[in-house]
Amino acid sequence: MIRHTEYTRARLAQTSERLRERLYPETRDPDELLVAGPVDRIPYAEATTLAYRPAELGERLGPLWATYWFRLGASVPDEWRGRRVDLLWATTAETTLWRDDHALQGLHGVRFDQRPEATLIRKAQGGERLELALELACNGLFGQLDTPPEVTRCQIALFDEEAWRLYHDFEFLRALEASDTLEPGWAGRLRAELNRFCNEQDTAILAALYQHHNGTRVHEISAIGHAHIDTAWLWPLAETYRKTVRTFGSQTRYMDEYPEYRFACSQAQQYAWIKERDGELWQRIRDKVGSGQFIPVGGSWVEPDCNIPSGESLLRQFIHGQRFFEDEFGVRCREFWSPDAFGYCNQLPQLMRLAGMTRFLTQKLSWNRFNRPDSHTFTWQGIDGSEVLGHFPPADTYNSDVTVGELLRAQREFKDHESSGHSLLVFGYGDGGGGPTRAMLESLRRAADLQGVPRTRTATSNEFFEKLEAEDADRPVVVGELYFEYHRGV
Repeated sequence: MIRHTEYTRARLAQTSERLRERLYPETRDPDELLVAGPVDRIPYAEATTLAYRPAELGERLGPLWATYWFRLGASVPDEWRGRRVDLLWATTAETTLWRDDHALQGLHGVRFDQRPEATLIRKAQGGERLELALELACNGLFGQLDTPPEVTRCQIALFDEEAWRLYHDFEFLRALEASDTLEPGWAGRLRAELNRFCNEQDTAILAALYQHHNGTRVHEISAIGHAHIDTAWLWPLAETYRKTVRTFGSQTRYMDEYPEYRFACSQAQQYAWIKERDGELWQRIRDKVGSGQFIPVGGSWVEPDCNIPSGESLLRQFIHGQRFFEDEFGVRCREFWSPDAFGYCNQLPQLMRLAGMTRFLTQKLSWNRFNRPDSHTFTWQGIDGSEVLGHFPPADTYNSDVTVGELLRAQREFKDHESSGHSLLVFGYGDGGGGPTRAMLESLRRAADLQGVPRTRTATSNEFFEKLEAEDADRPVVVGELYFEYHRGV
């Protein structure tokens, strides 16, 4: 019997931290780390001609919006043969990892739950020579930083796959036990078994806990990866392009590792930038669209303001957006995807219908100061009687990180339990881009069908809306403008 829950939870947290520390049992400093800058946003080819000097960890970099290019050289130890090799790169600045002239992915942050790591070799032979470039932007995900950025870690590391799985198995269960929302019998069993794992270190204990599934009637969450990138906000427009490279590069790489992963991305303009400037990344995106993992959504050129523009302006958004997606990918979006606009004018349902869209996703309405919507799924009727199916995720964010707390919140806040069993979760770093992390994708796997957590599975936007359309639900009809009681006067 566990008599002191608070001490047991402290022990579980300590065990989780110790497991996390085992993810990289061996590391090596690079034998060469050089830096050049500050410079403007220059192409990779021009960066290869810069004059480089030895780099020092902890050196403060600037000014704001400047760029530094790093060159890294390292050799993989022979004893790492057959194992995965990662790069560990810790800085508050946004960084693009390059190999030869190919942008691989983005890096940002210093914490484990950010993106400080990148896979370099999935199965090393031993003795490989690594020559990498890192393009560091002197800005964070949200633009200006409180202090000048500095690189505090740069190493190649041996990745322990077993420790990675074990850490996520334990941590997800630990977070569930700490939620204080479980049925007492299950909560007690979970706490006792996690404590037993601390004593015995037997992975079979955790495997047995994951065999506790939900019943036949449980809230179901469709989860789709996302990286909302404001085309113009707290950074120059030229930086938005680099954000798309970092984001799309990361997500297409994760799709190789997680074949079940689905990632939705709107705004045809951002796709067009990649097509014009990075042929290799563009082909990766096309391949993943073809495999059904990279999902074009929204049907608009950008996610437009929906209050000030005229009807003609909004219709042009749809014409150019739908035409681009149809020409490039052979798809026509069926949903207007607009999580971040500050309200929606009453002519939109009619314009959406004319553009071939019958579905609508937003998020901001849940942030209303006084009059929050009475339903998360609704029928929206425009000024001419045109109707579309609307939904906004009950997790109250379009930047979810797939924690136990957010999944439980989505279930708790959902207002349509009497008529519907489905809601959407949109997860990944957003506003400044980035998208989901590998840790988020691991959490999603463990939330698939575990007692006490909503049944959460990856899905496309089309699959989610088809579930809603199949429900025989008496949905409220909202007529006219969707007024947003926040960000007013901007």
